[in-house]
Amino acid sequence: MASTPSPAPGSRLRSLLIVLACAIAGALLFALAGPRTAPLGPARGDETLARDLRAALDRPDGYPAVSAARLSGGKVTWAGFGDVTADSRFELGSITKTFDGLLLADATQRGEVKLTDRLDAHLPELAGTPVGEVTLEELASHRSGLPSLARTDWAAIVVQDLAGAALSDYTSSTPASLIEQVRTVPLTGRGTMQYSNLGAALLGQALTRAAGVPDWPTLVHTRVFDRLGMTATHIAPAGSPAPDLMQPHQSNGHAIEPWTGLGYAPAGLGVTTTASDLARYAQAILDGKAPGMSALDPRWPTSIPGNEIGLAWMVASPDDRPVVWHNGGTGGTRTALMIDRKAGTAALVLTNTSVDVTGTAARLVHRPEAWSLPPMPVDTDTVGWVAIGLVVVLVAAWAAVLGRSRTRIVGQLLGAAGAVLLWWIAAPWDWSPAWLFGAALGLTVGGVVATVLRWGSLPWRPPRRAWLAVVAGVLGVAWFAAMVAVAVAVGVAASSVA
Repeated sequence: MASTPSPAPGSRLRSLLIVLACAIAGALLFALAGPRTAPLGPARGDETLARDLRAALDRPDGYPAVSAARLSGGKVTWAGFGDVTADSRFELGSITKTFDGLLLADATQRGEVKLTDRLDAHLPELAGTPVGEVTLEELASHRSGLPSLARTDWAAIVVQDLAGAALSDYTSSTPASLIEQVRTVPLTGRGTMQYSNLGAALLGQALTRAAGVPDWPTLVHTRVFDRLGMTATHIAPAGSPAPDLMQPHQSNGHAIEPWTGLGYAPAGLGVTTTASDLARYAQAILDGKAPGMSALDPRWPTSIPGNEIGLAWMVASPDDRPVVWHNGGTGGTRTALMIDRKAGTAALVLTNTSVDVTGTAARLVHRPEAWSLPPMPVDTDTVGWVAIGLVVVLVAAWAAVLGRSRTRIVGQLLGAAGAVLLWWIAAPWDWSPAWLFGAALGLTVGGVVATVLRWGSLPWRPPRRAWLAVVAGVLGVAWFAAMVAVAVAVGVAASSVA
């Protein structure tokens, strides 16, 4: 039987030109009319601080709202961008853990606990388990060996993250279920710092039991918020975010569901505050009037160069003026608090987007050298979708140009379509230019057009290494099916967001 001849060079050249033309057209279209992040809103509040805040932000746009305060000499100034005031409410995130540090130090002064107490001394349900042997000070310093979560359903995390839904691994946990889940969790790397939301949550529950109060919100309100006059800092009930909360956003500008849940509340879930109230907290630290001030003393080394950790508080000491600090983040909010106790200055930044503001707070307190980690302006969750998408699209476009078999081309073009679909859903517009997506879409469309024009001359399988074409085709179809399945799951999850 005579073999099917390979496509003529002229046919391949025409296909290449079609693919390139479509890619250029797609890039131009999305460069001109594609999605992009919103510009920074109008400045409000103190003009000097607003100017400094604008200069301190890691990027010029993509912040729906920013609220910041600076403390110096007992005076508080406030500034912000967007539709925001000093009393606008934001999710606090992991700055909440500093409350746990104060509560632990305060509880030792009250004689309720000792830093070296094992967890099962206060949560006897954990007796006989690895986590039961962990000490309270290990939990407060992230040296327990516990992972960040009691359970991790990566498939659900991917879908919920793309959908802008709250992560169920956090929000579905109650104090009782969290304690039950952790019974079988192994310890890994105990004694070295490994950041753990799970550890902070368990510490909060243990301190609650030791104090003999009904729940952690009661404990922190009674011993921290009420004592310091923090009347605007609240803990939302599970599933009922504060009605006046600034809408959280992903870094690409998409709205995201607030996070609530009492199990992980001591780690930062459902805790909200305002710039005014957080400034009261910072001033109390500067004045030495907060309970459990020994929590701020540096005690152990960390994985962050130039930093030590106390009881939840990070301590950066680039010179003889240590800066105590903590940052925070939920699905759609980022926060940071920096306090220079020797200079009597502090700065805090709240924003309702997942763009890091730790460096911003350091610059506002005039101590950028106190922060040694690089800024993270890129939403790393979306990098994989773009990288994979580019590879799959380029391979499919090249297969369409070569035109060796219908099986291979159809499979790979379907794979490219699936990759582009998830790229669009991931919406990485905060860092990946829209024109790049347009070019990828154009390459895929161009590959389809070129294939349709030469369909009659293409064999179903090539005369040589037909098995390779079949494998490529099957993989492409499988990838397309997987991407469609993820897209459907994302749509279902998004529809359930309140």
